[in-house]
Amino acid sequence: MSRLLIKNVNIIDSLNGGIENQNIFIEDGVIKEIFGESAITPEADEVLDLSGKWLMPGLIDMHTHLNAETGINKSRMSGALWRANTPPPLKAMHFLSNAQKTLMAGFTTIRNCGHVTYYMPEDVAVREAINKELVVGPNIVACAGFITMTAGHGDLSFNRNLRRLPEFGYGDRCFDGPWGCVEGVREKIRHGADFIKIMASGGMGSSGDEPDWTNYTVEELSAMVKEAHDLKRKTAAHSHCAESSRRCVEAGIDTIEHGCGLTDELCEKMAANGQFLTPTMRVIHACLESNDPEEAYKAGLLVDIHESALKSALKANVKLCYGTDSINALKHGENGLEILNLLDSGVPVKKIFDALTYVSAQALGRDNKIGLVKEGMMADLIVIDNNPLNDITILSEAKNVKVIIRNGKVVKNIMEA
Repeated sequence: MSRLLIKNVNIIDSLNGGIENQNIFIEDGVIKEIFGESAITPEADEVLDLSGKWLMPGLIDMHTHLNAETGINKSRMSGALWRANTPPPLKAMHFLSNAQKTLMAGFTTIRNCGHVTYYMPEDVAVREAINKELVVGPNIVACAGFITMTAGHGDLSFNRNLRRLPEFGYGDRCFDGPWGCVEGVREKIRHGADFIKIMASGGMGSSGDEPDWTNYTVEELSAMVKEAHDLKRKTAAHSHCAESSRRCVEAGIDTIEHGCGLTDELCEKMAANGQFLTPTMRVIHACLESNDPEEAYKAGLLVDIHESALKSALKANVKLCYGTDSINALKHGENGLEILNLLDSGVPVKKIFDALTYVSAQALGRDNKIGLVKEGMMADLIVIDNNPLNDITILSEAKNVKVIIRNGKVVKNIMEA
């Protein structure tokens, strides 16, 4: 049994305004009691006095790719080539390192959206290692690899002149047609997926496709959504063009990633359907500076329609999640910088705060466990100097996150720094 007592802290979350000078008792990773002045103080193994600081739920990044090369003496291979030539156990170590960097920036829950080894997904392996407390890390929401069609986004990241051998970790298996797509969903769940990630259009990061290519029909997308929901899993779909976004809305995809090409009409339907948007604004601006001419060119095609889609989503009051698309263009551990891009795009501070916490928890279907500071919730919490609703940019840099509590345990404390 582990018991932590946090004293004299101000609390804020999406459903409550700031509540000053509170105490929080945590037992075995769960918030057991929140109270003000009391004559009876629970016995604890560890006590944190946080006088004047602000405590809030741990942050959530809904769109990362943690399986990317890190550390010193990098190979300088492309991401796809590195993944194809690095053994899964070593990739899992890179994955864990990136996850820990992200955790130290205050992100206690991270949804991994692909780029793992077929049959041996690193996101599932690292999730299990963290859950078994073999290593320290954030709460990993795993997809066990994305689902893509033949010649779709992701498939074309792999050299077209080489034979794919997914069973040997060399390239991904593709799924085509409604029943093939159903099989893909079942396979990912068999491999340990928490949710289903779908490539619904072309994109920036694979050579040979275009962002405005649609990658699945409504029939195929609908088949995947139904099968995932039947097996109690959410769906997320990458979409970089208007037609693919339309198809995702019609098929009932739970969270649309990027959402380029969304219109006022489509966003009104999304809001009515209860669908979520993860806009990932910063990555396209980062790719404009890419050393890869094709990637930079594609990013240039998307900037304006990406901004327009976000404006339509705001107008229709679509629920926004927070996601960065951190992989090679964006550094893991700098996930908070997406806040600055959202502000530049006109997203209100409260909507950004909600996206970082409670709304993303809702999109995951985990709002009964994370996203709020409430008795009975998991103790995934962070501490900062000031009220983030007065200055949301305080969450943009890891150095501003003074204390991080993951599953009831203090994993970072720089209060004296």
